[in-house]
Amino acid sequence: MTCSTVFVRFPSTCMSRWVGYWQCSLTLVLLGVAVVLWVRGVRRTHLLLMLVPVAFLPFSYARLRLCLFLERVLGAQPRTARLFVLFVWAGVLCDSVMVAQLLTARFDGAIPFLHAPGIAWVGAIWYSTHGLLFLGYLMLGVGRLGGRLLRWVFRLQRDGAAVSPFSPGRRQFLQQVGLAGAGVPFFIALANVKLSYDFRVEERDIVVPHWPRELDGLRIAHLSDIHVGGGMDRTRLLRMAALTNTARPDIVLHTGDFLTHRSGDFDAPLYEALGCIRAPYGQWACLGNHDFDNPQRLVRRLREAGVITLRDTLTTVSIQGHDLEIAGLDYLFSPSRQEKHYAAIVRSWGPRAAIPRILLNHDPRTFRILPDGCADLVLCGHTHGGHVGVQMGRDRALTVVGLCGIPDQGVFRRPRMVMFVTRCVGFYGYPMRLGIPPEIALLTVRAPRNASPRRTEV
Repeated sequence: MTCSTVFVRFPSTCMSRWVGYWQCSLTLVLLGVAVVLWVRGVRRTHLLLMLVPVAFLPFSYARLRLCLFLERVLGAQPRTARLFVLFVWAGVLCDSVMVAQLLTARFDGAIPFLHAPGIAWVGAIWYSTHGLLFLGYLMLGVGRLGGRLLRWVFRLQRDGAAVSPFSPGRRQFLQQVGLAGAGVPFFIALANVKLSYDFRVEERDIVVPHWPRELDGLRIAHLSDIHVGGGMDRTRLLRMAALTNTARPDIVLHTGDFLTHRSGDFDAPLYEALGCIRAPYGQWACLGNHDFDNPQRLVRRLREAGVITLRDTLTTVSIQGHDLEIAGLDYLFSPSRQEKHYAAIVRSWGPRAAIPRILLNHDPRTFRILPDGCADLVLCGHTHGGHVGVQMGRDRALTVVGLCGIPDQGVFRRPRMVMFVTRCVGFYGYPMRLGIPPEIALLTVRAPRNASPRRTEV
């Protein structure tokens, strides 16, 4: 969706036209910076290029459409015209802060003011508000299209007869309702700042087929997507560690995305917090898609903090004299290679023995293509519980991610395997969490009631 398309659909006036040019300029700036970084060989430049069509253009559409609406309602009245001008300039300031935060997010301390307390949330709230507005406009457009189709089917509007205009009183009422409705996303985004760091321990019993009676009741703390940096500071990380210790897990398993694609020593608080976590059988991890700027450094720092990273490898842990296999897969960026790659990795581990196995795999979308029976329990993160939606229970939510068919949270099953997807601890970039709280998942793994001794599998 281009700015020209937006101008064709909506009548241009002085301020709205200026805001449209401003949004086009920001788009060109983002594209220009992405191209320069790509030429200079900076990693992850493709992420910035993807942000423009996938995230920034919908934002700009909602931004301009809201501006046009407010101009019709507020700009036409001398008493409220100044309020509308104030909104326009405040929006320009928020746009500038949001883009500056996006472009400097990788560089720790480059412009400390942009990431200071209070300022750091401006971009997230501003983007999230317009993201909600875009969804609202999209639903409104679909509803209008459905209404037009129904009128056509039932011939309620014959021969192109014009619809009678609204009465002035009704038009004024609708404008007031629309003005109040436009403010709802701002309040929702602001209210969810606290939710984004409302850490909680969620306890669950998970029955796993073929799980041995000897390990019935194993307590696993499952942490994922901590995303150190920005708002995930030392204080919040230490609180996460304290809550994890309060849960008294037997073992702690991480499923990646420790970092946020930044430079410098921004991640030092992460290792301090992880070093405070205590579990009798240690901490184990795999890597997520945000952990590959310098994976060797990350693995070394994690090891120093007491976390062993499993990179396409398998290890055996003895728990009260009973063996448990723990395996970890690296995140693979090429979807076309995933199935064959994972099959080759699993084959390299050799035939399955009569030992239960837990697989750490960051991305739950790959659960369907993993080799059948390659693990008893698969732990994943990545989706942040759907990130934006309505939580309707501990493991049930209505999210866009879930509606797209992607496992967003909770338990998923195949005939010989069980997958658990956590809502994760942190969040990355924009938008922030909306309606989906974070969690420290405490899983108590249960054997079936009629569990029998395990048989060797090939």
